[in-house]
Amino acid sequence: MNKFYIQIVFFLLSVSVYLNNKALATETAPEENTKIKSPNNYSTAEEIFEKNKHLLCTNPEEIKNAEKLMNEVITHLKYHATSKKGYKPVGHILHNKMVFYKKKHQGHIGVVKVTYRKNDSNKYNKVVGELWDPDIIAPVEYTYTKTKVARVYNPNLVMIQKRFKKWLWSNEKYFYALAKKVQLSKYETIIAMTSANINDHNPSDIEYKNTLIESANSFTTDIDSEDDIRSGKLKKTYVKLAGYLIQECETYVRVTYINSIDGNRYIDI
Repeated sequence: MNKFYIQIVFFLLSVSVYLNNKALATETAPEENTKIKSPNNYSTAEEIFEKNKHLLCTNPEEIKNAEKLMNEVITHLKYHATSKKGYKPVGHILHNKMVFYKKKHQGHIGVVKVTYRKNDSNKYNKVVGELWDPDIIAPVEYTYTKTKVARVYNPNLVMIQKRFKKWLWSNEKYFYALAKKVQLSKYETIIAMTSANINDHNPSDIEYKNTLIESANSFTTDIDSEDDIRSGKLKKTYVKLAGYLIQECETYVRVTYINSIDGNRYIDI
């Protein structure tokens, strides 16, 4: 068994462990099981915005710069999601129709692409809503993932903090990123993310640069992070580009996930 398939086996095992723990938690302490919502229930963009209105950005210049940057990020996300250039298929998972690809963009920037399907095209709005809702863990995310809104600009443009670890006993990592949702057409939506130059007061001397979307380096802002970040207890990771292209097809919903994240890869590139 090659290295990639070993990684996939561990990825599936972690999901299985999580689902079993989730089922047990539901039976024993349903009031504490607040991370994952009912399969038929997700918060809309407007509801998420209203819930986090106290985090509204009031700096007109930052709002304008965030919009400008994320419009560019949307373009990059669509390109990497739809282009076949440079990608090599590296494996698949039959039971959920996931196919994994990887490439070296411009010869040195690692990009992972994952495609999967949701049967029944009527689930399109549900798939989009669940991928935007910070309280729902996406199928391609690590099992132990926590996402929260750190700042809001409008219902479809926010800053998020995501914490994650591969296993329950693993060290926790995190990143901050701008995230934008855009409906390109009646049948196509993009959710795109990039970390930009966000000062979260982590004491690490590592300088993070976005080599995939260089304009992200000129977007600067401060965020009021938690003590464990400020003290350097968590390892910082950096999103060059990540997100989803969601497409409604005749009998199913196609989801394409793009991942170019330093320090957060479940596939070696």
